[in-house]
Amino acid sequence: MVELRPITPDTYQACVDLTVAPDQRDFVAPNLKSLAQAYVWPGSVARLVCSDGVPVGFVLFMPADAPASGQAIVRFMIDHRYQGRGLGRAALTAAIEWCQRERDAPEVWLSVVPENDRARRLYRSAGFVETGDIREGETVMVYRAAARRTV
Repeated sequence: MVELRPITPDTYQACVDLTVAPDQRDFVAPNLKSLAQAYVWPGSVARLVCSDGVPVGFVLFMPADAPASGQAIVRFMIDHRYQGRGLGRAALTAAIEWCQRERDAPEVWLSVVPENDRARRLYRSAGFVETGDIREGETVMVYRAAARRTV
């Protein structure tokens, strides 16, 4: 079971210490940078992904950029020590549910480095579809709650 928990003074360092494998470093910004962005971007929400109380990942939400509506998952990572255990899938499901519950978001947006095949497969399996747009070199994907319910 995973939970998305607020980052507190007690969990800040654990969040900063979470890292991806060396061959994944070009795919996601370090958590320290993401926490700084969460501090300065209005509407941002940072959450620690915990499994049985242990910090295993990080997610950063922001309002979607116009003309899109809904929420964006701007950062999503699972620490290299915890990958391959289904925690990414569980955390992504929790992130989508958070967007729907906390922000009433009919759409959830994210982008992925085109070479990150593992993440693209995960996002597709969760119901995200590629939009055909490229933003800052990344492939834009969207999850539409209404479309997913009809599948």
